[in-house]
Amino acid sequence: MRAVGFEAHGDPEVLKVMELPNPTPGSGEVVVRVLATSLNRIDAIVRRGYPGIPVRLPHVLGADIVGVIERIGPGTDLGDFSVGDVVLVNNVWGCGTCRFCRVGLEDHCPSWTMLGFHVWGGYGELVRVPVRALVHPPKAFGVNELAALPLAYGVSWKALRVSNVNPGDWVLVLGGSGSIGTALTMLAKALGARVIAVSSRGDVLRRLGADVVVGYGRDELLSVVRERTEYGVDVAMDALGWTLPMAMDAVRPGGAVVTFGVLGSDPTFTIDVRRFYLRHTRLIGIHNSAKSYLVELLNFMSTKGLKPYISGIYSIRDAPKLHSMMESRGVVGKVVMVHDWED
Repeated sequence: MRAVGFEAHGDPEVLKVMELPNPTPGSGEVVVRVLATSLNRIDAIVRRGYPGIPVRLPHVLGADIVGVIERIGPGTDLGDFSVGDVVLVNNVWGCGTCRFCRVGLEDHCPSWTMLGFHVWGGYGELVRVPVRALVHPPKAFGVNELAALPLAYGVSWKALRVSNVNPGDWVLVLGGSGSIGTALTMLAKALGARVIAVSSRGDVLRRLGADVVVGYGRDELLSVVRERTEYGVDVAMDALGWTLPMAMDAVRPGGAVVTFGVLGSDPTFTIDVRRFYLRHTRLIGIHNSAKSYLVELLNFMSTKGLKPYISGIYSIRDAPKLHSMMESRGVVGKVVMVHDWED
């Protein structure tokens, strides 16, 4: 198969078109021919080398996959799927047998597997995935729209659900113009919440419904929070890591801080634990989303008539250029890459 992959960690230039062996499905697995994938910050992190979690080289990135079932493994029960079906693939799956997997929390599984991280992903023509990771996509979405949803929109929906965001709540979104920030803003507004987005791209966030857009200065942010809310935001969403102290300062007593990402080389800093117990603050850590959240998200967006915010659609061959754009903060929202090898 053809793929955009890398044989050594490094800058975007390490990405190149490669010929790699076709995947062979085992029992309970299928091979999906990828129609489109999308760009995520984790792609660049894995390309440079994820601290403490090595990948086997050569490697193929891509957490988001929409494609067509092409082959099935021996003895595989497809359930209500068929060869030739267009499917969405949840970007994480578990062992299928542990206490977490048995209750639909495969993202909690100690043996969780992520597309484009632990195994080859959507930058390749073909991917091997378990049937239990497949999702029937609603007809309301086109292929490119589906490719934008699993990781950024799935984890954003999960963050909003686990923090119990309700109509009228104030939600702080740190890193507003990225793929997760734009997803959080859109979805929070659709839930009836009010949004303060921290970003330098106010035009985009306002179009998505943000009530207030503010820069990254701590004093400016806290001044806006005090002005617009009575005691602080109800929920602060932090997908950057280094902004976690700002999130904690902005949240009201009894509020929640959701953390689900790190940008930068050092994920550590010192926190005074009294900031939690004296203010009854809940700190919630998440990564990725279980398939049940993705299915719930698809139904919610279909019902509300929502579409993901996509700023560009490119060829998969453009991956090196797009990685450079992303690392220079030149990407807003989601960027989709189509598999147009024959064009």
